Amino acid sequence: MQKMRILAILLICFQGGLMANEIIVFEFEGQSVELRLAHSEGAKEFLAQLPLRLEFSDFARKEKIARAGLPKALRAKGDRAYQPQIGDLFYYKPWGNIGIFYEIQPASSDLILLGKLTNPNDIEKFKALKKDFWVKIDINNDK
Repeated sequence: MQKMRILAILLICFQGGLMANEIIVFEFEGQSVELRLAHSEGAKEFLAQLPLRLEFSDFARKEKIARAGLPKALRAKGDRAYQPQIGDLFYYKPWGNIGIFYEIQPASSDLILLGKLTNPNDIEKFKALKKDFWVKIDINNDK
């Protein structure tokens, strides 16, 4: 019985580790940044839609958002306990789009955390963009 329990725990950890360590890449304006996906249903649903090419723009001088929604809406639920942070990749349920925070935002149950920049300094690349820009999003096959 103890062996079965240990095996089950290891299996759960291994499966979780695969998702938690999944790295995706945003390529835009001749630059690229890596993001580590969250261990969540929303992140899994998002990952299944890659690769994507989306146009981003500035919103409220706090975030860069995809102008259009994802091809398929995420079914995952938001979490009121989620406190948005700079560098977070998120999904906004009412609009069906994704974005990256470059300033702190208040919590909202309509937000779903999808991932986070692997290098916090990469947020400056987003902040520096003053016009709309296209982003190619894909799994990082170089990891």
